[in-house]
Amino acid sequence: MSLNVKISRRSALYVGTTAVFGHQLSAAVSALAANRSGKAKNVILLWLDGGPSTIDMWDLKPDAPDQIRGEFKPIPTSASGVQICEHFPELAKVMDRCLLIRSITHSIPAHGPGTQYLMTGRLPSAALQHPSVGSLVASQLSDDRASLPPYVTFAAPQGAGAGFLGSAWNPFDLDADARELPRGVSLNRSDDASDAERQLKQFQKRLALRKQFDSGFDRLNQDEVVEGLNRFSQQAIDVLSKDSVRGALDLEKENATRRDRFGAGSLGRNSLRACRLIEAGARFVTVTFGGWDTHQGNFTALRQNLLPQLDKTLSVLILDLEERGLLDSTIVHCVGEFGRTPVVNGGGGRDHHSLAMTALLAGGGFPAGSIIGATDQEGYEPIESPCSPTKLTATILHQLGIDGNTQVQTPSGRNVRLIPEAVTPLARIIH
Repeated sequence: MSLNVKISRRSALYVGTTAVFGHQLSAAVSALAANRSGKAKNVILLWLDGGPSTIDMWDLKPDAPDQIRGEFKPIPTSASGVQICEHFPELAKVMDRCLLIRSITHSIPAHGPGTQYLMTGRLPSAALQHPSVGSLVASQLSDDRASLPPYVTFAAPQGAGAGFLGSAWNPFDLDADARELPRGVSLNRSDDASDAERQLKQFQKRLALRKQFDSGFDRLNQDEVVEGLNRFSQQAIDVLSKDSVRGALDLEKENATRRDRFGAGSLGRNSLRACRLIEAGARFVTVTFGGWDTHQGNFTALRQNLLPQLDKTLSVLILDLEERGLLDSTIVHCVGEFGRTPVVNGGGGRDHHSLAMTALLAGGGFPAGSIIGATDQEGYEPIESPCSPTKLTATILHQLGIDGNTQVQTPSGRNVRLIPEAVTPLARIIH
C-alpha cells in the first residue's frame, strides 16, 4: 500500500542501512529526556544555504581598507554596543533579544562537507555518518504521545539526516517552495463530513489488512531493521490519519494579520509554518533559505534581495515567538555553512571563507543583547573565544538540557559520545 508521503531522496537513503540502529538507540536516548535541566525545549533553524557574507551582515569592518570593508555601513541596535548592517533595520530593533557568536571557525570552505559539519557538529567522515543536530534533538526530546513528527525540514540541507541513529529519527522533509498545502500530509479529505469519514474508514481498512500481512512476517523475522522501519512507517500513518500536521501547515487557517506579517514569500510562509509546528509539538524545524553563494555581485544580491527578506522574516519570527510566550523555550538559530572572504574579488563578490563566520541565536535562555567572540581587524579569523561547529552544537545541546556525554553505538559497535570529551559548551552560556 502506498502512503503517498513526500520523503526526499536523501532521506530515503538512510532507511536501508541505518534503520537497524534506530530501535537500539530509541529506548536509551528517550530515557535521558526525563533528566533534562535546560531551559529550551525546541529549535527553529533558519539555514542560510550557500555561505552568507557575515562580514557584510553581523561583523562589519568599517575601518578596514576599501577592498575589505565593502559597501555597507554598520548601524546601532537595541542592544547596547552591538552594531549590524544598515540593511537590517528591523533586526536592529530586536537585537536586544539576540546573541551573536562572531567567532565560529572551521577549515572546510566547501559547500557539501561544510554543511555537514554545521548540521551535525562533527567533522565529516567517510567511515561514519553522524546524525544531524535535529535528529539528536528529536531522539532525545521526542514524546511518543505527540501527534506529529518531532523533526521537520523545509528542503533538508546535506547532512540533515539521522545517520547512524537510524531512519526513525530522519526529518519529515517538505517542499520549501510549495505555495499550496504540501501533498502527503492528509487523506485529501473533502469539506463534506460524510465523504471525509468514508476516506478515513477506507484508509483504516487498508491499514488493518497491511497489519495482518505484517504480523505474519514479524513472527518469522524480528530483525531490528524492521523495528526501525515500523517506527518510520507509523510516523507516516500518523501524519495521514491525524489533522495535526495538516493543521499546522495549512496557512489558510491562520489569522490573516499574522499571515500578512510574515509575508507571502516562501521564506515567510515556511517560517510561519515552523512556528505553528512548534506550537503543535514539533521539537526541531529547519527552514532553508538559499542563494547566499555570492561569488559575483555580492552587494547587489544582498542589498536587493537577501538581506531585506532575512531582515523581515527573522525579526518577525523572533517577535512572534515572544508574543506567544514561546521565545524562552525556543532557540532561534540562524547560520550557514561558512562565511565569505574579507577581500572583495574582481567580480564584486566574496568567495568561500570558513575561518570566520557568525551565528545568531535568540531565545532559549541564551544571554540576550550580547556578543561572544571577535575577529581581527580584517575579519579573517577569530582573536577571541574561537568556536568550532562542534562547540556550537555542544552549546545548543547544553541549552536544551541534553547531556553531551551520552554515548550511542555506531554500526561497527563502537560507542561514540554525542559531543567529544574535549569539547565543552561556550563558557558564557553555562549557568
